[in-house]
Amino acid sequence: MTSKHIINCPSCFKTYSKQACYEKHIFQCEERNKENIPNTKQLWDMITHLTEKYNTVQTELYCLKQKIGIQNKKLDVLEWLNNKETPNKNWNNIINNFNMSICDLELIFKNGFIDGIVSILIKYLHSVNYDEVLKCYEQKNNKLYVFNENWTILSNSDFQELFKSIYQKVMSSFNEYREKNTDKMENEDFQTEFNNNFIKLLCVEVPFETKSVRVKNKLFNELKENFKSIIELDI
Repeated sequence: MTSKHIINCPSCFKTYSKQACYEKHIFQCEERNKENIPNTKQLWDMITHLTEKYNTVQTELYCLKQKIGIQNKKLDVLEWLNNKETPNKNWNNIINNFNMSICDLELIFKNGFIDGIVSILIKYLHSVNYDEVLKCYEQKNNKLYVFNENWTILSNSDFQELFKSIYQKVMSSFNEYREKNTDKMENEDFQTEFNNNFIKLLCVEVPFETKSVRVKNKLFNELKENFKSIIELDI
């Protein structure tokens, strides 16, 4: 038995076992390829057009990088905020009006002290339209901007003073919770539940200053927005 001789078309790489079929195909294939091959002028025009498009894209990319660099590195947020319309509210009044309820304590009992406090504060802030007097942005990590007479950065020490007041209100609500459930204190199951809740409330394993910083940073992560989501930056 003799093997068939396989012939390949050099233009489209089709294979043929019969010489007559190959010869019929090769003539038509070469003619088609001749029509598709650009001449020197066409090649030059194509290269010129692609070069122009490349230069345009490079220019747009440069401008975009410049704009992002201004927003992320050079934007003075305090100056920008203070140049905007003055809010009708102020941060001190809003936060001083914050109150705890026994129902709020359930968030601490369920989620632990830090996460519970954060959930309670976020719920309250949303209820009073906080975004008029409190701002935070992804590009300014862990910084809270608050408005009183003007916009300022809320420092860790200032937040700690604020946190002391919040903690006192938490303990006051827990006293109400205890008085409300005095008649249950002889119940062994309730005593266990009460003690566990009290331990969560004290959160003794975490120093007070650390609690304050963690709550502040978690608030930032929950409330932060990206400059890209702001329609106009006025820069």
